[in-house]
Amino acid sequence: MVKTPELLREQIYLKIKRDILNGVYKPGEQISANQLAEQYHASSTPVREALNTLEQEGFVNAIPRIGYFVSHITVKDIRDLYEYRIILEGASAEMAARHITDEEIEYLASIPSTYRLGDKESYLEYLKHNREFHLSVAKASRNQFLTKAIAMVLDQTQRLVFYGIGSGQYTHEILHAHPRLVQALRERDATAARVIMVEGIIAARDAAIEFVMRGSDVPVRSSSLDLID
Repeated sequence: MVKTPELLREQIYLKIKRDILNGVYKPGEQISANQLAEQYHASSTPVREALNTLEQEGFVNAIPRIGYFVSHITVKDIRDLYEYRIILEGASAEMAARHITDEEIEYLASIPSTYRLGDKESYLEYLKHNREFHLSVAKASRNQFLTKAIAMVLDQTQRLVFYGIGSGQYTHEILHAHPRLVQALRERDATAARVIMVEGIIAARDAAIEFVMRGSDVPVRSSSLDLID
């Protein structure tokens, strides 16, 4: 089967993103577009397109005439991004409670919200399901601009979510946020929906900060080259 350019680009994008999440590429490490092109038996075009998408999502930095580097994560990045999520997603949960349908609630309830500590494959599956859950709540708000903003910030925080779910201290809060939110939406309780959404985001934020602060190889200092992760 001949791969279309779009399929090849998507496969390269997913593989690089997975390797960044798994720590194959470390923060600050340079990623060679030419080496990736050789590895995937492809031209440089789909590789650079994949890397440009990852740059838009905050996974890599592109430095002109030098190349692509895995983005650093700073504590300020984490705080700023999760503060933004609290504002956006607190509002989306409150609005969703007023507009969501029974069918949408059942769909949310069907999305898995568990993972196995220490299992990277389980984390990656959770990451996919977590994004779908939060984006579905945003869509239920019936505000297209809010939904687009949340989709963008969810992409930017994926690596932080991946790191944070490895923290046992916040596992209970993180894993129970989704079913609690579904129940609040069933009851059409807008106030409770906002509170529960914010509590879950705060737990995820604190877990990500803990990961950085407990001595990982991720730098804590801000840098002029850092992009939002």
